[in-house]
Order: sequence, then C-alpha cells, then structure tokens
Amino acid sequence: MRYVDEFKDRILIKRVLSEIDDLGLNKEIRLMEVCGTHTMSVHRHGIPTLLPRNLKLISGPGCPVCVTPNDYIDTAVEYARLKDCIV
Repeated sequence: MRYVDEFKDRILIKRVLSEIDDLGLNKEIRLMEVCGTHTMSVHRHGIPTLLPRNLKLISGPGCPVCVTPNDYIDTAVEYARLKDCIV
C-alpha cells in the first residue's frame, strides 16, 4: 500500500537514521508532536528508541480538532452565521 509500506522498509529506515546521525547534532534537539494520534503511532512503532539520545520528542497540546470542546465549535458556528461576522 502506498505510503504505508515505505514506512516499514528496513533499508529506507536505516538510511534515514544514518542521515540523521550524519548531521552530527552535538546539542539537545527537541521536536514537539502536536497530534496525540501521531504521538501514539510514533511510540507504538518504537521510533524514539531509534533516534539519537540528544533528539527528544515532546508531546504537545494535542490536535485542535481533538481537544476542542463541542460547545466551543457550536458557538463558533453560531457566530459564523451572523451577518458581517468572520470566524
């Protein structure tokens, strides 16, 4: 399956990890994951264990779609229906 099988290709993964290693990162790098589903997938597949020790993944606030309460969205829709109002 396109865009799924590529992520399970061991040769490709080793090449990408080698390229990361070749960057010679000599300080701590922090990358924030925004979407909780992405965070779960990253950890499910063991990606953090493959990365250099100085490359840290930090869980972010969550996907705006997932963390926004329904009543907040309903209110935004009500405002959007008002004349001369842009949300």
